[in-house]
Amino acid sequence: MAQSFTDYPNISNPECVWTPLREFGGLPNVKWCEETLCSIIAEPANTWSNLAYLVVAGWLWWFTRKDESRTLRFFAPVAFWVGVTSFAYHATVSFLTQVFDFWGMYFFFGLVLLLNLLRMGKLSADKLFTTLYISIAALTVFTVVIAKLHLPVQGIVAFLLVATLTTEVLASRSAVTPVSHRFLGIALVFIAIAFGFSASDATGARCDPQDHLFPGHAIWHVFGSVSIAFAHLHYRQFKSLFR
Repeated sequence: MAQSFTDYPNISNPECVWTPLREFGGLPNVKWCEETLCSIIAEPANTWSNLAYLVVAGWLWWFTRKDESRTLRFFAPVAFWVGVTSFAYHATVSFLTQVFDFWGMYFFFGLVLLLNLLRMGKLSADKLFTTLYISIAALTVFTVVIAKLHLPVQGIVAFLLVATLTTEVLASRSAVTPVSHRFLGIALVFIAIAFGFSASDATGARCDPQDHLFPGHAIWHVFGSVSIAFAHLHYRQFKSLFR
């Protein structure tokens, strides 16, 4: 089970810088294992590990800078927003920034899911970004509603992952030319490892609150960032559809 907020007194300590934000918007629906410090960076490891996303974003920007496809170039800002929003969430540990964190994740999951629909002929390339932005906004509002109903918002991400894999299978089966899944397979391996570490953190199976170097959720960030890079390499093979 997730860690109890009562085990982290700095969450409600009035002397801590982010306590007014937590009192205003509420607490997130889950507390990761790392101890919450009375500091500007409340969870050091879970916060700074998000720099891995920014490194990946930098590499993707360099790698795609000469691509004509806006879609391929968009993977760089996707990785950037995932990292920035997660950084803000773990630095503050509040519900408002947790919603911001989900907003960032929806950039990635929304993009790859819609790209699969595009490959299936269910979405036109000229409507991709309009649909993506509307989907991100709708999912963010839905996240707030689900959280206020005291339901696990993490289930939304799990659903999007399953939907992405399902549409990937359908798009690959309907493809005229064979689809390579080498890079996607590597991305899924990194995601699986990342999920294992994050789950061990949330359940307490691998939990040391004093560990500000390698807690499970911080490892999730590092492996998750690498999976975005390999996901990009997977979708490059369909670039003729994105123009």
